[in-house]
Amino acid sequence: MKKAFTLIELIFAMVIIAIAFSVLPKVLYMATKTSLTTLKEEAMYNAVAYAGLIRASAWDENNTQVDDILLVSNGASQYDCNVSTGYREGGFTGSRNCLNAKDASALGSDGGDLDDIDDFGDITVQNSNSSRKYDINTTIAYVEDSFFSTTTESGTTNSKRIEIIVYPKRKSAELGNSMVKLHFSLYNIGQLRVNKRRWE
Repeated sequence: MKKAFTLIELIFAMVIIAIAFSVLPKVLYMATKTSLTTLKEEAMYNAVAYAGLIRASAWDENNTQVDDILLVSNGASQYDCNVSTGYREGGFTGSRNCLNAKDASALGSDGGDLDDIDDFGDITVQNSNSSRKYDINTTIAYVEDSFFSTTTESGTTNSKRIEIIVYPKRKSAELGNSMVKLHFSLYNIGQLRVNKRRWE
């Protein structure tokens, strides 16, 4: 009956333990890194999908009733509608018009469905999966009518700036204060409607 390990067996055991201690930390590090990358990719995908949902909505609540260019209080003068013709400068009969003279509404939810982009500004989307918790916050503001302006206006303008930020609820030490930031602008050009007729 064997009462002790041979020298070969001890050396072999030490080699196995050394390999385990040198490889395991790397494996764990790679697994953590892969998990964080997956979380970032998922958050990016969801933020882009949410942006697409906002872009597909009406520019303003009043665009759910008429497809006109809306009248605004603080817009740049070159985008104003001509009261007598019902068109913007350069507009022509048959183009988008403002003949119904509807005003753009103030920002904020109208209490109904998510039918225009303002309604999304009051919502925080939460992913409550236990290992992947994050919030998607949306900010919508009227900004001055210039290319990708960030200067907010107190009244209505022809430009709305949308900001979507994903805030991690877990692993924030590794991911920072925000994982994803998307910015884009949408403009007062009337609501796109697809003409349709009954199939005969």
